[in-house]
Amino acid sequence: MSGVTVVGGGLAGMTAAWTLRGLGLPVRLLEAAPGLGGMAGSRVIEGRTEDHGVHIFPAWYRNTLRLVRELGIERNLRKARNFHQLLPGEFPVFRTAVTPAADRLLFYYGVIDLLSQRYGPRDESLHDFLHSRWYLTEAAIADIEHLFVASSAAESPAVSAAGFRGSIAAFARHPGPVRMPRGDLERWFIGPFRERLEADGVEVRTGSELTAVTVSGDRLETLTVRGADGATVTEEAGGHVVLALPHGRLSALGGEVTGALRPPHGVTELTSRPLGALHLYLRRRLPQLPDEHVRLVGSPHALTLLDVGRAWRGHEVTVLNCVVGRVCRLAELSETEAVKVLVDELSTYLPGLTWDDIEHVCYQPHFAAPFFAPGPGSARFRPHSATALANVHIAGDHCAAPPGVAGMESAVRSGLTAAESVRRALRPEAPPVRIEPIGDISPSAARLLRTALAPLAAAVRSLTTRTRGR
Repeated sequence: MSGVTVVGGGLAGMTAAWTLRGLGLPVRLLEAAPGLGGMAGSRVIEGRTEDHGVHIFPAWYRNTLRLVRELGIERNLRKARNFHQLLPGEFPVFRTAVTPAADRLLFYYGVIDLLSQRYGPRDESLHDFLHSRWYLTEAAIADIEHLFVASSAAESPAVSAAGFRGSIAAFARHPGPVRMPRGDLERWFIGPFRERLEADGVEVRTGSELTAVTVSGDRLETLTVRGADGATVTEEAGGHVVLALPHGRLSALGGEVTGALRPPHGVTELTSRPLGALHLYLRRRLPQLPDEHVRLVGSPHALTLLDVGRAWRGHEVTVLNCVVGRVCRLAELSETEAVKVLVDELSTYLPGLTWDDIEHVCYQPHFAAPFFAPGPGSARFRPHSATALANVHIAGDHCAAPPGVAGMESAVRSGLTAAESVRRALRPEAPPVRIEPIGDISPSAARLLRTALAPLAAAVRSLTTRTRGR
């Protein structure tokens, strides 16, 4: 095929296809699954549309929110201004902060300290950073680490401090309300996105899995695709190819492909971790739950939840969509056993919840569909969009990005970057693809503030040590 073939119909591939079609190029999009969206999409499980998990759109998701505007679906998102925290035995009292005031002050000083770091190629784990700071208390460290696990599935020794710094800087530079979909992403985001792709002339083929490729010289020569009926077809690559695949599937294409990446074979060093989801459909509405996110503080499995029965339209009962940050701890259990552990844990926070209340359960541990989690030093392995193969470009949330850019924003940004790589090859006369920058905080400015506040941090730390007898 002449034009561009995008392999992978997740958010990265969809964005690349949308942008390339906007350049006037013929585009086809191949996806192995029955539907589009990848981890940002939904699946029908036992007759119900189930998201991969709970999704949010922070204000610093600048490229993602611009895409939403281009698609004309801004009203499909609603603003959520609060993040609630619930301690065991305190329901229905929700807090905005759970650590004592002194520990919070030291945490904020730690944020300034982290922003003052210049990591570059040098990196360390979030664990190492936190545990090397003389001023941080055990309570502050525990709260930070638990909060991060709840959102990323990664324990602090496996988290990049540079990445954490980047996400904090992004929130600081682009403040504003977090947005949430008004319902499942298939209806409110991915479905409308697919409709726009097809209306604009993108050929979308689901149930089409890339199983092998061949390389000749500096070009990808053939693609072997298995259809939904199990039959395989090998065809010439023709024009350009965007490989918008998870890093594991990209690695499986072999050394001729991974060796052409920049850096060569770096993708094989990347890791992913499962982020579980538990959806509970109740027979009644639990009173006094908010319609925004709730973190269960100290939860052994790092649970957060959203009552979509309140947050989404069309529900008269409670529907709890829970994210399971430490789902790996349940890997050896059967589904029935894992659900029992999680429901018993939820009941310690929501005393009104009983087994009799539960009408339906959907448990998705996602062991086979893990979430890319940038670890310490992983930035040097993340591939750039351009490759040593003249007609191959890369997209995906694992691709090179500014520190801290992850999730949907990373996927969308990589799709735009891959489209720009194709534009330079096929439409050099056209304007560059627009990619919104993510703001940063000057380490020098943060260092000055850190120095100025050091006496206050020392005084607060000394006071906590005397008060708590350690």
